[in-house]
Amino acid sequence: MFVDFMAGNWLPEPPKETLKLFFYQRVFLRAAMRYKYVYAVFPRAYSKSFLSVLILMTRAILYSGSKLFVTSGGKEQASGILKEKVQEICTLVPGFAKEIDWGRGQTLEGKDYCKYIFRNGSFIDNLAASEKSRGKRRHGGLVEECVGVDGTILNEVIIPVMNVSRRLPDGTKDDDEVLNKSQIFVTTAGWKNTFAYDKLIQMLVGEITQPEKFCIMGGTWRIPVAMHLLDKNFIRDLKLDGTFNEMSFAREYESQWSGTIEDAFFRTEQFDRNRILKQPEYEYSGRSTKSAYYVLSVDVGRKGCDTVCCVFKVTPQTAGSSFKTLVNIYTIHNEHFEE
Repeated sequence: MFVDFMAGNWLPEPPKETLKLFFYQRVFLRAAMRYKYVYAVFPRAYSKSFLSVLILMTRAILYSGSKLFVTSGGKEQASGILKEKVQEICTLVPGFAKEIDWGRGQTLEGKDYCKYIFRNGSFIDNLAASEKSRGKRRHGGLVEECVGVDGTILNEVIIPVMNVSRRLPDGTKDDDEVLNKSQIFVTTAGWKNTFAYDKLIQMLVGEITQPEKFCIMGGTWRIPVAMHLLDKNFIRDLKLDGTFNEMSFAREYESQWSGTIEDAFFRTEQFDRNRILKQPEYEYSGRSTKSAYYVLSVDVGRKGCDTVCCVFKVTPQTAGSSFKTLVNIYTIHNEHFEE
């Protein structure tokens, strides 16, 4: 109702070009405003970023002196999302624009940093998901596309910035206020055995044990298509496109998490981080001791299969076992060795 009031939809003759929310958008707004911890998994064209920034702006107006943030995988990405959505909201709902102090030296709109200061002392800015954000203080925030955010940085840097509650006008604090430490995670589906998926499961458990604090939401491409926000023919063409991966479609538009076996001992990202050799050796490098030597390990493939040769550098140590390093891998395709 507050958004409708700001948009002027209550007037006998409301503005023609104003924000008119769909039913599912109202459900999203009401749920996210009432719960402290929200995790939303939705496809593209669902307006999830637009609605999430609208929630932050509404909270900034209703809770004076609040300090809110937006973060994402990259600082420039978070700044671009925040700036684009705030400008879009202010265009559709001029009442929101009037609550922001556009004076010189107040609101900032840069390439990698944005800060919107409201007339009641609240502000919204973007935080970098890095060590540079350590030590800052905020009351709540939005983690945009959390599948691309480093879990360690989020737990050790971003979430701790919300450890201080908002001070009320009378100088007291209410730790149970829904704004304090509020966290909204918004993303498209990604891979299992990642931090984003583990966070989703953790919050799902929280919704069972503490239903008054946690809320999990999700949806597929069918809702934006029904509201004419997404072209049905576009979805059909994607399904018929032979070059578009079926698992990618399930993640991007069906909100289905994909990946390796849930109970796998090793995570796929652990392997991915070690798949690239930063300094491969194609010949004797001389970067080691004179006693160093190379060992070739060859896995000979059968007829029509690949043969793989791994090159290991062995550096003898004065005490203990030799130090062994993989320095290159050669793949020989389609050899014709018989069994």
